[in-house]
Amino acid sequence: MVTMENFEPNVLVCVTDQPSSERLIRAGAEIAKENNLALNVVSVLPKSFVSESTAKILQGLYDTANSLGAEMFFYFNSDPALTIAVHARKKGTVHIVSGKPGANSNMFIETIRGLLPQLPLSIVDSDERIITIPAVSTANQPSR
Repeated sequence: MVTMENFEPNVLVCVTDQPSSERLIRAGAEIAKENNLALNVVSVLPKSFVSESTAKILQGLYDTANSLGAEMFFYFNSDPALTIAVHARKKGTVHIVSGKPGANSNMFIETIRGLLPQLPLSIVDSDERIITIPAVSTANQPSR
């Protein structure tokens, strides 16, 4: 069983290989500061996305994260939602931040909510507005 005792409670920001992901890191930093939490950033991309241009963008995002005191993690996997859920549980995440899904959403937000209903999830749109979906209380859930 994985325990969170060795990890500082944190806000986990999910980024892609887009330069616009910087706004997500900055929004996550605000949430972390307001709640006195650590800031972590994670990027999960398919192995096929490894390229020089992707590396440059990820370096820029890493630099932004680093300048805000965040630790950044990189994974290459074809199932980003599951990878992030496992990472969040292992690292003591208490709040997740993501971008707004596009029209061709791959159900990322819905999958994260299904895997981690006990965590609030903030979505940052392209205008940098933050919409937070509260955690689902497990107190009223029937036991199985």
